[in-house]
Amino acid sequence: MKKILIYEANSNQALAISKYLKSYSNYYIVGAVEIEQRFSRKSYNKIIIQSFLDININEYDYILPMGAGSSFEILSKYKSLNYCNSISFTKNSLIVFDKPKMLGIANKITVPIPKTYYRKEEIEAFPIFYKEDFENGGGVRGVANDLIEIPNYDNLIYQEFISTPSTYGVGFVAKNGKILTYTLHKEVISLPLEGGSSVVIESFDDERILAYTQKLLEKTNYNGWGLAEYKYCDKRDDFVFMEINGKFWASIEFMLKGNPLFLKYLLGIKYKKKPIKRIIFVTRLFQYNFMDILKNIKYILGSKIIKESCLFYQIIRKVVPNRVVDFIKKIK
Repeated sequence: MKKILIYEANSNQALAISKYLKSYSNYYIVGAVEIEQRFSRKSYNKIIIQSFLDININEYDYILPMGAGSSFEILSKYKSLNYCNSISFTKNSLIVFDKPKMLGIANKITVPIPKTYYRKEEIEAFPIFYKEDFENGGGVRGVANDLIEIPNYDNLIYQEFISTPSTYGVGFVAKNGKILTYTLHKEVISLPLEGGSSVVIESFDDERILAYTQKLLEKTNYNGWGLAEYKYCDKRDDFVFMEINGKFWASIEFMLKGNPLFLKYLLGIKYKKKPIKRIIFVTRLFQYNFMDILKNIKYILGSKIIKESCLFYQIIRKVVPNRVVDFIKKIK
């Protein structure tokens, strides 16, 4: 029996992928976390608690780092991870973690980018969107209306705030800079609202963002998987490139449901495609206040619910103290 190791086993993307591995393969699935944490362990055959860099990866047939942290750490140490169909996730793909460098590459190959400033003193207009200049898995980001609202943090870049409500994504697997398979989506509601993890996500089709993504991957000779993200700018009547996340992303279940080629290419797993238009991640929805839920009700109604094992706890957290939730988890 082949063994597969999944880093950051408590993450949303890890739990989604492990669920599909459990359902459609006979892999022995090992989940790794660095500290003791409570999360659904039903999709794993075994959980290990150990520093990621101390794990002997030679014991496993396939290695899957999930988030930005584990992806950067593991590829920095091992330089390449290999999968089916001669597909690899390689160290050269870490270039996408450097956001100023990727914006420079995009600009040179005529992929539209937002107006970007690299020092606070250069900012010409507000509001401004700020984020870290190197991918750390979310990190410091937000919208500021003046200099006072920008956090006192050194490693930030500042971009024109594109106020259109949605973020658009291209999830992909690439080999030597060529896209092998992909899924386009529109992130209708995010957590937080100005951009982050998907709450409601739906299918979308526009050849421009696919073409832009292909140009970026070809220029960087990208190998592996990732998610390219764009905002639509009504002033330009075009999409502008925001970033490529060189990792598995929190809404990856949308791709897993609608595009079985993703796991087929990487791990040789086969299952039938399920038609999918729009899905909702209810655990994230319950992190909104009631009024924000009401404001977005037209997107919520009719969406297919993604069943997540922690949903029960998210709901009761709204009405009972945290210590009661923790007690329920302990006795369940």
